[in-house]
Amino acid sequence: MSILAGNNFKPWTGAAAVTLASGLLYFLTAARDIIVGDTPELITAAVTLGVAHPPGYPLFTMLGHLFSLLPFNSIPFRVNLFALVCDSLTVGIVFLTALQLTRSHLAAAVGALLLAVNPVFWSWSLAAEVFPLNNLLAASMLLSLVIWRDQPTRNAPLLGTFFLFGLALTNQHTSVLLAPAFCFLLWQQRSTFFAQPALLVACAAVFLLGLLPYAYIPWASARHPIHHWGEVSSLRDILRVIARRNYGSFRLFATAGYTGGSPLLRIAALCFSLGLVPIVLITLGAIQAFRHQRWYFWFVAIAFAFTGPFFVWITNLNVRTAPSALFVLQRFFLLPLVVLAPLVAVGMFGLAEFISRCARFPTTLAMRLVAAACAVVVAVTGGANYRHVDQSRNSVARVFAQDVFAIMPPKSILLANGDVAFVLTYLQKVENVGKDTTLVLLPLLSAPWYIKQLQTEHSDFVVPFNRYDSQSQNLKVLVDANRQRTICIAGTIGSDDQSLDQDYWPAQRGLLITVEPKSKTIGLDDMIAENERLLASCHPPPFATIHLNTFESDILNMYAWPLFRIGNDCERVGLKERARGWFERALRINPNFAQAREALAGLDRN
Repeated sequence: MSILAGNNFKPWTGAAAVTLASGLLYFLTAARDIIVGDTPELITAAVTLGVAHPPGYPLFTMLGHLFSLLPFNSIPFRVNLFALVCDSLTVGIVFLTALQLTRSHLAAAVGALLLAVNPVFWSWSLAAEVFPLNNLLAASMLLSLVIWRDQPTRNAPLLGTFFLFGLALTNQHTSVLLAPAFCFLLWQQRSTFFAQPALLVACAAVFLLGLLPYAYIPWASARHPIHHWGEVSSLRDILRVIARRNYGSFRLFATAGYTGGSPLLRIAALCFSLGLVPIVLITLGAIQAFRHQRWYFWFVAIAFAFTGPFFVWITNLNVRTAPSALFVLQRFFLLPLVVLAPLVAVGMFGLAEFISRCARFPTTLAMRLVAAACAVVVAVTGGANYRHVDQSRNSVARVFAQDVFAIMPPKSILLANGDVAFVLTYLQKVENVGKDTTLVLLPLLSAPWYIKQLQTEHSDFVVPFNRYDSQSQNLKVLVDANRQRTICIAGTIGSDDQSLDQDYWPAQRGLLITVEPKSKTIGLDDMIAENERLLASCHPPPFATIHLNTFESDILNMYAWPLFRIGNDCERVGLKERARGWFERALRINPNFAQAREALAGLDRN
């Protein structure tokens, strides 16, 4: 029988308690501003009712927009609260699932809180992302199926699961990896469908109903909001967005340098993300489930195998050599964490039964001892990771974008690449910072729809081709067509397109590179004087505040790079002591900046 049946409010009280506890923790540590990653772009899409990068994330966008309308605090914080709410509710639903399996409120509560303080789960609960909503939908599906398995004559939980499955696919496609486990459970209960053939039709109908949020994408594109990816105007366009054709439908990244590497390292990273104590309890829970609830053992084993090891095996991320690759991959550890979380409570219950048999005292007392020990683990884990996870004072992304726009010459063109491009996009399109700058996202120039958007939004910007290809239709062609305007670069343009090398040279201008014709020369003293002035107005983040495993390390390098480059220019003309000063300044910003350290060592050798 379901724990939620009848007028028993105790399960709801317990779920509310763990939800509020985790919600308070997440609220205290939640990001108050934009942070690196997809957050700036997702907030931009939510606030403007636009279309985010493929697959469009329509469900997140619509719900995120509602949070953006809250009448308090900053816009980023309002949308960030959406993630906080989703993962807090996920913890509550994990509690209910664990309670349905163990009938122990203590085991369910402490097991749910162990998920709440897991550093990976916690850190992804603090800013606007699609994964917390994915966690909530997945946890809800798992609970519905567990209830239906116990009461197969009730159709509502099963229909709810199919509806939630449809919704989940309009948010994050990794939910499809739960399908094999769902099919296993449905096959086990196939007699139900033989008895009610119409039930399958009803399940298909509610699943299709759950896909309705995808209708948002063509509606939003037809409005031409200030941020809409793909310029969807036909069924073919919407299918292209949903299938993530730009990335490759079965790849996380198509970016060179991020691919390859051993899948065993990725699987090891997934296992490490679970934590030592949860791994022990999950193992005990699996043994307990195999002995007493074998259907649940196989259900979770299949679900974890596909959402965890199978998925990280087929991803093409190289966690050994690619910059920030583990940061990118860790968000995909969340679904397997949610799948395994109820097993922690099952393991606690099994451990209590074992202690009770060995020590010959009541199971309830043993359960209290196990729960108390695990509660200590919850407290220690939360305390040990609080400072590292905390995003409440993080303004690295905003300050960097403000510094960039502050040093941009009036009515100039800014070519942006990498993760920082979305940070700049948010500030310009939502908060109207740097509105006289033509911001061009280099990775999107190969898309005809993006060129069309640029020409519509910036009539004074000339794009002399229909599609950028880095060969004949390259950056030199683009720069030549806009010679009358200052063109700056934020980040790097990569090594694929070297067309500018023939007629142009990169002049350092604060945090940016200015594209200058080779006919123009700038004296070293003049260049240094201008950069001293511009860099004095910048605000590099303290090294101790940087989350080095994220794209924040790229931002830190962008503050250190100009100093390193000026040092190289000084060394090239024999000004070794001045070069030393610039290299040392670069290392004061980023002590891990290997190139500056090597340059200093080279000066000492010579």
